[in-house]
Amino acid sequence: MTLVQAQIPEGEYHLLRQRSESTGTPMKEIIRLAIHEYLTDEKVNPNDPIFRMFPLGASGRPGHRTAEEHDEHLYPRRRR
Repeated sequence: MTLVQAQIPEGEYHLLRQRSESTGTPMKEIIRLAIHEYLTDEKVNPNDPIFRMFPLGASGRPGHRTAEEHDEHLYPRRRR
């Protein structure tokens, strides 16, 4: 691991220390978790067509390649 040093406001330090004491979790672990959550936070768009397309699977018909062409089914190209 790489050592990182940072200055934080006094109030945030006190909150961090309180959380550490109340949970028994070391401050450095709380900071690592917070950084990880911040960097890996992925928002899901509930309006994405993928959530409205189910069931989406093999049609059983010759020539249908849903698995291979799923992008075209989910995100059709818009005509200009």
